Amino acid sequence: YNASWKHSNAIFAFDSSTWRHVHGPRAMIEHLNFDKAQELLKSNNKNAGLLAKPTPPSFPIPLNFPPNVFRQANLDAFTNIIGRIRERMRKLHDGNSTIACVELYGGVGTIGLHLSDIASLVSSDENPNNPKCFHESARELPAHIQSRLVYKQKNAADMVTSEQALFKKSQVLIVDPPRKGLDSEVVDYLCEKAYKTMKLVVYVSCGFQAFQRDCDALVNSGRWKVEFAEGYLLFPGSDAIETLAFFVP
Repeated sequence: YNASWKHSNAIFAFDSSTWRHVHGPRAMIEHLNFDKAQELLKSNNKNAGLLAKPTPPSFPIPLNFPPNVFRQANLDAFTNIIGRIRERMRKLHDGNSTIACVELYGGVGTIGLHLSDIASLVSSDENPNNPKCFHESARELPAHIQSRLVYKQKNAADMVTSEQALFKKSQVLIVDPPRKGLDSEVVDYLCEKAYKTMKLVVYVSCGFQAFQRDCDALVNSGRWKVEFAEGYLLFPGSDAIETLAFFVP
């Protein structure tokens, strides 16, 4: 039960004191099904040959979703976005060393944890309920994977302004912002301060107008170009589109 203050603009309050556990498990535990997601996409796509052909992680990854965190409503369709990201990340992976990756707006780690076999990950988000979910998922992974997973409870603006040493070592930045798009501090960092070590920006967008704005800023800065972009209809019958884009120097 969520007793959020009636004047709050948030659907679900972050403050744990506004929640009371009445019955049942405290969280849903879910696993992404890459095979099922592929079949669903193929059945509704005439260009099946153009779809991603991801190799899922070799170990199960349980995702923890209590009611006070964000969960993508259509996880089956979202799995195909993660599959496309894995496909691209494997091109950076030389088979010997892991990729240094930072994730902003990371939620419970839905994207980042599914790259943990090929990347060392620092995920982050402002919701104080996310770290526990992330760590509970990480504890179920192989020991050598756990050792390269870190979570920081910080918003994206704080991450880019206070974690310069971390960003200096990163090769990949993953951003999955809310509909408003990237915080101005993140755009400024990418347009003006991004280190040469960064080889790829993965942008997952649920707000197309905000994505257009951010995309224009990145491209017009002269530092980035769009390597790939793809739209996903996660809610058939609606006019909402999820956009995945890869930016490279």
